[in-house]
Amino acid sequence: MNLADYLSELLGQYEEVSVPGLGYFVRERVNGYYNEKESRFYPPYHKVKFVPQPKDDDTFTQYVADKKNISLASSKYFAEKFVSKLREQALTGKYLFADLGLFYTDQDQLVFKPNDKITDDPAFYGYPPLNIFKQAQQPNTPYQKPSFTEPAPASVSSTPPVQAAEDDQFYEEETSGRKRVNVWMIVLIIITVVALALFGVYKFFPAAFDKLGTTFGRSKADTAVPVYRHEVKPVVADTTKKEQPKDTTAKVIPAPAAVVDTTKKERFEIIENSFRKEAFAILEVTHLKARNVNDAKVLTKEEAPGTRFKVSAGTYPTEAEAAAAKDVLLKAGKIRKDSYILPIKL
Repeated sequence: MNLADYLSELLGQYEEVSVPGLGYFVRERVNGYYNEKESRFYPPYHKVKFVPQPKDDDTFTQYVADKKNISLASSKYFAEKFVSKLREQALTGKYLFADLGLFYTDQDQLVFKPNDKITDDPAFYGYPPLNIFKQAQQPNTPYQKPSFTEPAPASVSSTPPVQAAEDDQFYEEETSGRKRVNVWMIVLIIITVVALALFGVYKFFPAAFDKLGTTFGRSKADTAVPVYRHEVKPVVADTTKKEQPKDTTAKVIPAPAAVVDTTKKERFEIIENSFRKEAFAILEVTHLKARNVNDAKVLTKEEAPGTRFKVSAGTYPTEAEAAAAKDVLLKAGKIRKDSYILPIKL
């Protein structure tokens, strides 16, 4: 739809409508009258008057913005472009301004010639003229269409009027392109803000990521302590052998051999946590060292057999020393409360 059509719609609602950069239009009422020659009464109607003096009023541009679903700034831009094209067209001929009239240029001045009346006036649309005869008067004169109802010539210039469809196509394409750019810009800003927020939490609150690792990668430490013991199989008497005759000769019984102590030495580890994946165990060692637990390390599968990688907070030669060190670390809040002592054979 041409912007002039929007102006025609607004004049059905307001007495005055201003177009930025052009001037303002006034809707004037013409009272009804009686034509004695035709014996007809014609109803009132409205006509348009143009004043080439701009006013600071956004009624027209806001109406166009609402109709086209665009911003007020875009509507003002389209109105400015529409006015410049109207002036250019009026220099070379005449510009039809919807059903309100036409513009042309006279001695470098923009002139508006209104139509005799607004044809689709919502205030008086559909009111027909009435035949009213005076007393003793006969309706001899046939009805003739009044002069003001005769439409003005469409155009006296060979230059065609501005095509509304072409303007609308330009407006819609430009508006949709700006909307797509705005949507992608908003998505990019949201992604950037989320990434910066995660980096800030990791930088200044590493404890939050510790809790996250505990939730997804950790489980409670193994509480079962492996017990190593030597089993001595009972000697089963061989009954298949034949009974040998008793030797009555005196035998020399050798002295008993010295008993060899086969017990190996032990060391004691303070197990702070355990993980199914070695990567989590290494990350836990990093956190412990950041808390000044400098002896933290990951035990190998040979040192601590099992399906999990165990993290040690310290190694001690005796169990008493390990227990005392564990109490100190617990009071300082550097290790978990469920930490325990694991003996390892050397």
